[in-house]
Amino acid sequence: MKALDRFLFVTIGLFLAAMVVDVAIQVFYRYVIENPPTWTEELARFLFAWQIFLAAGLAFGRGSHIVVDALFLVLPGVGRRLLAVATGVIVLGFLAVLVWLGISMVQLTSDTYSTAMHLNMGIVYASLPLGAAISAVYVVIHLINVVRGKAVQRPAPSLLVD
Repeated sequence: MKALDRFLFVTIGLFLAAMVVDVAIQVFYRYVIENPPTWTEELARFLFAWQIFLAAGLAFGRGSHIVVDALFLVLPGVGRRLLAVATGVIVLGFLAVLVWLGISMVQLTSDTYSTAMHLNMGIVYASLPLGAAISAVYVVIHLINVVRGKAVQRPAPSLLVD
């Protein structure tokens, strides 16, 4: 999974760099030339969407999503394991729905093109099912580790002082 982590980290970084360049072009054209191109705003939105959904998957892999862990902290070991499995299954179900509906959305928009860039909107909307699928892979790995007794700790970093 380290290869997937690295791939996601590099891809998100490249999308961020492209977005910074894109927004810099937009600002330059808007304030210096006073005639901003329309494609820069569209590209920034599309890159941002891809960053969000890929980063959500990476956050699942690193266990860095925000959690309410009050119940988790007061339960004994077996209770923690059961709670971790239950929440993992619920999250996995939600992610499965996102993948399914995301694929439907990609299919519905595959013959639609963006206004300024003339980019196939299916490519833009593919970020949702792909990000949810990546998240699901990480959740399944975490569930396997919990069931095997390897990963029953706090679900994510907390702001609580230990």
